[in-house]
Parts: sequence; structure tokens; C-alpha cells
Amino acid sequence: MTGSLASMVACGLANELTDLAAAAFAAPPWNETSAHARQLIGRMLADARHPAFVLALAFTGPGPALAGFGYGIPRWPAPGIAGAGSAFDGTEPFELCELAVLPAARGQGAGRALHDAIIDASGPQPRWLVTHPAARPAVSLYRATGWQTRRLFPSRADGSTRLLMTRHS
Repeated sequence: MTGSLASMVACGLANELTDLAAAAFAAPPWNETSAHARQLIGRMLADARHPAFVLALAFTGPGPALAGFGYGIPRWPAPGIAGAGSAFDGTEPFELCELAVLPAARGQGAGRALHDAIIDASGPQPRWLVTHPAARPAVSLYRATGWQTRRLFPSRADGSTRLLMTRHS
């Protein structure tokens, strides 16, 4: 879903999305805390104000229960990601900002479905994302769906290594 509908849904599910992010990113290589999850969802809700905000949700089991989410918006890479802007031809790229799947729901296609829904809704512009190079399932998914490694760089938050990937089309 996109635009204001996606923004309203994200706001309405903020608590559930925070819990999901905390569970999805608690283990290595992320080792994120609940405070990190709250910050992530805070950034997402700020990004949800963008008119081209894209949100995808995955559900599983009886109920259904929220099993994953992903989102993105058009924006240029931050200046701290040296050389990222040179990967694009002057067209504002789309950032795949987050993709999170509960550990119990992994390996069942939820990550791929979320990825594909976001890409399908994002339009034809070039795309970029940042991930942890040791997040093997995520990196494998991205490579299998046409993403290319651009460079490694230090995270502005803590200096740990991050991987910049881009995709054209």
C-alpha cells in the first residue's frame, strides 16, 4: 500500500510493528534492543509523511498474526554513505528502508513477498538499500532479486560495517 493509506496503517500498527522489529533484529548480526526498535518505528512514522511512502505487511497463521513488514520512500542516500549518489543518473532513487520478518516466519517466503510488493509499488526509478554484510539471508535475497553490491562503509551510528546495495529496474 502507498501514500496516506499506508501512513494511516503504519500509525495504527505502531506498537505491533515495534514489537515485530524488536524480535526481528534482536539476534546477530543486528543485536538490536527494544530502544532501537522504537527508534526504527519512529523513523518509519516520520517517513510515512512522504507522499510516496510504501508499506508492505505479511501475515501468517490463524488470526492472522503480523509476521513481517517492509517500507521505503524516494530519497537520496545520506551524505555519510560516501559515493552512493554516484550510482544514480540524477533521478531521485527509492530507498528500501526496512525489511523485517519474525524469526518464526522466516524461510516461508514472507521476506521475498514483502520485497517484491515494495519494489512493485515503488515505480521505475533506481533503488538503494543498506544492510549488514553478515545478514546472510537478507543479502542472499537481495542478490537473487537483482541487487548489486556497491560498497562497504562504516555506520554513522556505531562505526560497524554496513553494505550499500543498488538496483536499477
